[in-house]
Amino acid sequence: MEDLQFDALAEEALDVITEISGKAELKSSHISGASVDGLASGNTLTGGSAFQQLEDIRRESRDGYQVLRKQPAIARVIAIDDDNREFTFYLSRKGVKESVTLAGGRQLASYESNFGRLAALPVGEEGQVEIHGQVKTFYVVEKTMLHPRQEEGLWDSLRNEYRHERRGTYTIESFRRLLAKEGIDDTDELDRLLSADGAGEGVAHGISHQVRTAMALRDQPILDKFQDEIFRLPVNSQLIILGPPGTGKTTTLIKRLGQKLNPDNLDAMEGALMGDEGVLTHAKSWLMFTPSDLLKEYLKEAFGHEQVVVEEDRIKTWDSYRRFLARNTLGVLKSPNGGRFHLKESMDNLLAEVLDDPREWFDAFRTHHAGLVRSKLEEGALIAITAATGINEALVDRLQAIVERGSEDRWVVVYRELDALEGEIRSSLDVAKTATERFLKQERNTLYNSDKAIFAQLSKFLDSIGQDEDDDSDEDAEFDEDESEVDAPVAQTDVQRAVKVYLAAIRTLARYKYLKRSVSKESRAAKVRDWLGERMPSDDVLTQIGQGIAFQNGLRRFSNASKRFVIDVPQSYRSFRKERQAVGAFFSGEFQPPSHLSPTEVDAIILLMLRNARQLLSQSFIVRELEAPRFQTLPNLSDAFRNQVMVDEATDFSVLQLACMESLTTLKGRSFFACGDFNQRITRLGIRSSDHLEWVSSAIQQKSINVVYRQSRRLNQFSSSLLESFGGDVRALGSVPQESTHDGVAPILLENAIDVDGAADWIANRIIDVWRTVSLFPTMAVFVNGESEVKQMAAALSKRLEAVNLRAIPCEDGKALGDGNEVRVFDVRHIKGLEFEAVFFAGVDHLAVDQPALFQRYLYVGATRAATYLGLACYGHLPAQLEPLRDGLAESW
Repeated sequence: MEDLQFDALAEEALDVITEISGKAELKSSHISGASVDGLASGNTLTGGSAFQQLEDIRRESRDGYQVLRKQPAIARVIAIDDDNREFTFYLSRKGVKESVTLAGGRQLASYESNFGRLAALPVGEEGQVEIHGQVKTFYVVEKTMLHPRQEEGLWDSLRNEYRHERRGTYTIESFRRLLAKEGIDDTDELDRLLSADGAGEGVAHGISHQVRTAMALRDQPILDKFQDEIFRLPVNSQLIILGPPGTGKTTTLIKRLGQKLNPDNLDAMEGALMGDEGVLTHAKSWLMFTPSDLLKEYLKEAFGHEQVVVEEDRIKTWDSYRRFLARNTLGVLKSPNGGRFHLKESMDNLLAEVLDDPREWFDAFRTHHAGLVRSKLEEGALIAITAATGINEALVDRLQAIVERGSEDRWVVVYRELDALEGEIRSSLDVAKTATERFLKQERNTLYNSDKAIFAQLSKFLDSIGQDEDDDSDEDAEFDEDESEVDAPVAQTDVQRAVKVYLAAIRTLARYKYLKRSVSKESRAAKVRDWLGERMPSDDVLTQIGQGIAFQNGLRRFSNASKRFVIDVPQSYRSFRKERQAVGAFFSGEFQPPSHLSPTEVDAIILLMLRNARQLLSQSFIVRELEAPRFQTLPNLSDAFRNQVMVDEATDFSVLQLACMESLTTLKGRSFFACGDFNQRITRLGIRSSDHLEWVSSAIQQKSINVVYRQSRRLNQFSSSLLESFGGDVRALGSVPQESTHDGVAPILLENAIDVDGAADWIANRIIDVWRTVSLFPTMAVFVNGESEVKQMAAALSKRLEAVNLRAIPCEDGKALGDGNEVRVFDVRHIKGLEFEAVFFAGVDHLAVDQPALFQRYLYVGATRAATYLGLACYGHLPAQLEPLRDGLAESW
């Protein structure tokens, strides 16, 4: 290092950081100023005015200056263009739209801009940057990752990572301390020794490890080359990032979202995909799904680094969003405003093979629904033909011909043809309805005039038979009335309710009479008929009414028929389950109430409704008339679509759940980005292979990244051995960067701890050992085998750590993050996505007994949460499955 002079680099960087921060603070306090002249004095790279008033600052707003004031620069890059000109770039996290020129001719640009690509390239490689429509090539000679921090009014930059194509890679702990050595007398040996820790020893070969001291996702201002390529893909891409733990998958996801929320980073094509509502709506039109509430909270700080405002409804678990979507948007689950089903979280009525891979089951359900859609139209045509008068026969013949041409893959064609006849259908319905309603009103009034108390008495009778219960014995009855009548508010008085039920019963009985069919004795219509007895209308009157009702019943199936492609899905599922359960296919033999649904069943219903809605919304004949009353359901559904949908830990979600999430993207953009690792799947329902992703969407690309930034080499080797031991996909193994100096220590093992107290004794002592080794208290976690052990272990550890003023906090249900200087205790089931400096397992042998199918996956995921220190405590002996790893385990550090 003697021939390497970093003083000039440190001095220049601190001067530039101070310059950017100072000018940004000045402009922030005088936001109404006319230009940014003080920040730039001319752009020799792009030509023309480098500052152009406030246009070089993102959105010409105070926010852009605030970003630069707090974090002036995150990287310094020296690159040579294709004209052999050398440029020095300083890159900010955000805040600068295009390159502007600083004092000395240096360039300032945002990492999100095209210039940011240069910081992601390895030194010695070249990349292309588009500048005002022209592509220029730059060769990266040198780059330094900066971490500015201001203390007592002075700027410093810590843990600077310096890379040069010939000189190699170094870590410079502090620029300010490096410059301070200039005041040291090199001839005074004692002076050098006293100052060594603060200055001379502040430069080390390679990239040194940063001890984790805060519970937060590792901040990575600049992505590596492969992450950066993913980060800059067009907004209308569909992609899943696959890779081992600690490779920055979630970070890449978050940075991409932040970049695409900034309209300055969208080209004309991408801007058009935002929708007609503009920038403000686009900034809020995104969703991110995560498997647990713990990860949800954990991600919020990471979004803050990217200046992404996270409102409460932006990051969701699927469990909570499923309920919201099924109840509030799709009307599947019961609410005061409708719905017919109850979600039962613990319900287990599907066979194991369906839960493991529900694709065949879902496709059978989809086919069943399509068959019912067709049969209802076919039945409607037959009924309408039977009851049609001469004036309507031509219309009915055309409708029957349209149905006969239909097939499962041509329903949108059928709906287009039916929509062209909507006016004619409605006109015929209105005429028929007027006539039958006159007869019905006469019969109602005759009954009432003969006995003024009749409807009050009928109301009491209905109460006695439970008239509010679902009556699905006559599903065709829904076509006896217009949708506006069926969906009308519930009657307020007993008499109103009784009259409504009476008229519905007469319609059903009349239709059955005309069609010469028998109504079910268990139906509500039959019970009303039996109660009325001789007070029923005559057979002749019923037949006359029945012809009109039957004709309307048949014809209404063709009015706004496309709507039923979506809204009838829940009803179709009920008949599908009943039919398949009767023959022992897909479902267990245990009886479940028809109105109860398991979570997986709700997922299937949501998915089919969303996919069918998307199919309709892609049709021009619907888009043109989308505001028409007959299509009102579809705009309500499309309101749930988002410009960007992100999924963290995607492999923990089922194929149905991921397909639902993909179906929440806008039709224009279909922007869907996910990340995950098949080796980290710790849920039974989680996707297992790439063909599951293909089923979700054939457009999803799969990109792999495998450079591990979290773990030491020793722990990465142990994790790899663990992965091999349970037959994981070794092709997905990660590797630590060659330039990293983080070798770490071997994981340690305790056997025969006997009980929680014995494990707590050992873990507490090891926690103190780690603390002695590092200067600041690092993040530490203890994983136990269930919620029942969380409080118990936390209490035992707190008692033993009291002497060093530490405490352990129980993170019950994975919902508490705690403060920085605390040891956190988690149920092992809530460990995805987190990272700590040190991790301890309590009761690995018990975990092997409790979770035989998943325990090695839990151990793999848990082990990869640790950056440097890993401890395994067994109450008895090391599980037999882990014996091949024993040689890699030490007794102490």
